[in-house]
Amino acid sequence: MAEELMNPIGYGGKAQKPLAPRMTHLRGKTIALLDIGFPNSGVFLDRMEALLRDRYGVAEVVRHAKPSPTRMAKPEVRKDILSRCHGVIEAVSS
Repeated sequence: MAEELMNPIGYGGKAQKPLAPRMTHLRGKTIALLDIGFPNSGVFLDRMEALLRDRYGVAEVVRHAKPSPTRMAKPEVRKDILSRCHGVIEAVSS
């Protein structure tokens, strides 16, 4: 008989992180659109950019792309988003 039970979930104990504070409005903000590389995500992001500018008064939209859906954004992309943008939308489409 086993001395202890195994946890079928695997590892545990992830550190809890608080959610980022929510923006109350988008007017005058700079928003990043991150294309993660799925087909047609550019079409989706083009529409998002138009909506953000026309309907929500976003001042600037910064566009970046990941090298592929399975790879992280390059460090310089993450740095640029953190330094210039109030928020980011990571897009998936197909």
